[in-house]
Parts: sequence; structure tokens; C-alpha cells
Amino acid sequence: MRFRLAHSAHTDWSVAVEECLLLLAQYAGDDRYTRTPNLGFLYLTDELQPHAERILTLLKSRTGIPNWVGAVGSAICAGSTEYTDEPAMAVLLGHFKPGSFNVFSGMQRPPALTARTDSGAEAAFTALVHADPAAHDLPDLVVDMAHKVVSGYLFGGISSGRQTHQIADRVLNGGLSGVVFASDVALVSRVTQGVHPLPGAARHEVTQANANLILALDGRPAFDVLLEDAGIRARAGTADDAPREDFARVRAQLQALGQRGLFVGIEPAAGDAYRERTPRQDYVVRNVVALDPSKGVVAVAAPVEAGQMLSFCTRDEAAARKDLMRICSEIRSHLHELEEAAGEPVAARGAVYVSCLGRGSHMFGEQHEELRLIQRQLGEVPLVGFYANGEIGGQNLYGFTGVLTVFY
Repeated sequence: MRFRLAHSAHTDWSVAVEECLLLLAQYAGDDRYTRTPNLGFLYLTDELQPHAERILTLLKSRTGIPNWVGAVGSAICAGSTEYTDEPAMAVLLGHFKPGSFNVFSGMQRPPALTARTDSGAEAAFTALVHADPAAHDLPDLVVDMAHKVVSGYLFGGISSGRQTHQIADRVLNGGLSGVVFASDVALVSRVTQGVHPLPGAARHEVTQANANLILALDGRPAFDVLLEDAGIRARAGTADDAPREDFARVRAQLQALGQRGLFVGIEPAAGDAYRERTPRQDYVVRNVVALDPSKGVVAVAAPVEAGQMLSFCTRDEAAARKDLMRICSEIRSHLHELEEAAGEPVAARGAVYVSCLGRGSHMFGEQHEELRLIQRQLGEVPLVGFYANGEIGGQNLYGFTGVLTVFY
């Protein structure tokens, strides 16, 4: 049965909660929706964060559900609605087999990797994770958490907004929190990219690097390779003895590219869990932060190692739309294959979507369009989520992506 969804925007936090409770109560007599929810997902915008404790306490009391997970975001998702710069909340109530989920945080440990549920399922198979952007060594924390689940696969994101609080049965901040799901919880998760390789750009091997400085790609100066991939024909125009107009031309073209956004897409290592679980090429996006034409160096916002593969990328609305439709199509196909194998209907019950702050109306042209596209592709699936400071998929911290997870 489908999960129960409610959302509200109101300057008075208590009114917002009451409106959500009223909407949730309306599902009580509808056999299409879960009758005995036992896990709540709660996402709040910045403006309601000061009232998070009271909101959570009231929801627990009125629903009778003790277990809740969620986060605070600059913007949140609810169905086909995107709430930005206003006091708003989104609630999703789901039902899972008792013992098939465990809320975790720095105060609640997840199940051991070898633990089993009463039904024999692996108790720690995958996890929804919310992270504090100020956490020390956050990439290492994510990898460490991925090693605590059998699949090695996490989904979620980094809290955003002025107060980056998380919800894991209580309101807290710092480190990681979320909910671990057992192997008998049916879900499918996909990552969609919002930044794509430059037209004509190739994959390149890093052949020389120092920390975040890319010195050489395919045995050639990294800056030379960037100029070629960007369609800027002559690096010679940047030499000190080159005519001024050539240098000005190259600089103007690079500045125009920078306004669109210039990034590198770094492919995960061969052993990464997400790469092993998906047939398509995957990459994590990091900003290009500086260029040194005289030394042929490209500096990026992440350490890079020799042997890694990467591509130069930029923002692309059309490609982002196409890729979001791709993951929705993959999810539909997955459910259809299961339905054919089972000989009975298999349908989406609910969904969690974590998108980048740089997406939404910034990428899709108008507010709500990103979420409406998902609803058009998957139907009116009950969905909540938030716009994050970074997205988590597999063992990776992404940027400019969307992580869509559907329970079925």
C-alpha cells in the first residue's frame, strides 16, 4: 500500500503541523494507503528549524509513531511541490515489516554487519543518510558508513540552510544520521547528473597530479587538453610572446565557459559500490577553481590521483532533463520486470528525492518543474525530500545531482 503524504506552508509552525495531520488523517479510510505506518520521514525548511523539536514531539504524540528521520533544508520537496524561502514542512508515513529498519545516529548505533532480522534478512543492507556539512572528514565518514551496510550502497544528502539539523528520532546535528534498511525492504535507487561533458569532450587519464592540481592528462599539459575539449583551438595564443588579441580571445572564451560553469567529472574507482551496481558510466562532479596557462595546470576542488579518469563538464539543462527521465525510465523498467517475474502488480509505494541546491528552478527554468517531471514519469508517487549541500549515492558525495529512491 502507498505511503501517506502531507505538506504545508505556514508562518505558524503549529498551524502547519495541524494541516499536515488533517491531511494524513484523510487517508485513514482509503484502502490504497498504509493503515499502520511505523516510520515517519520529516523535512523542514530553514524557517521552521527553530520549532523542529516541538514539531517532532507533536507528530510523535498525534501519530503514535516513535521513529522519525529527516533533515532541514534551504528548500524541500513534497510531491510535485518545491518549497523555497518560506516556512514549510513535508511528512511521509510508511509501513515496513517490524525489525526491517533501524534509525541510527551518533547516539544510536546501526545493526552489526552480520546481524539478521527475525525473518532471516540481512539487517543492515542499505541506508538513507543525512549528513552535517561541518562534519570533519565527511567523505571518509560516508565511506565508513557504506562499509557498515552489506550492499555498500547509501542514498541521501548533506543538510543545507542556515541551521543544518537532522532528525533521527530526535533533532540533532553533527556527523551522520538516518535509517538502515534490511535486505527485505524493496527499494530501487538511481543517481541523475545535472552536469555533463562538454560537447566533443573525451575521457582522459590523469597522468600527473599533485593534491588538487591536475598537471597532465594523457601525458599532455592539462590546460592544453581543456582548451581542445572546450573548442578553443590554440593554446599558443596564451604564451607570453603571443599577440595580445589572441590572449584576449582565449580569456574571453574561458570566461564565457566559466559563466555556464566549468567542472571536472571524476569517475569512481573500480571498487566503488555504485559503479558496480549500475551499467552506465558514472562520475562525481567537482568545480574547476583555477587555471595556470603558463604551467599548463588545472586546479579543481578535490584531490586527484594519477590513474583516475575524468572529463571536463558544464551545466546543461537539456541533458539534465534527459538524464532525469532516464533514471525514471530505469525505475519503471525495474518495477515492470519484477511484475512480470512475480505475475502480480508491483507498484511504487513512496519515494525520497534528494536534489542539489544548484538544480531546481536554477537548472530547470521554473519552480516545481524538476519534481513535476518526476511525477509525470512515475505517476503521483508520494514523495518527500530536500535540496542538499551535496548528494550521497553509493559511497560517493556528489554535486549537481539528484538521488531518487523509490520504495515498492
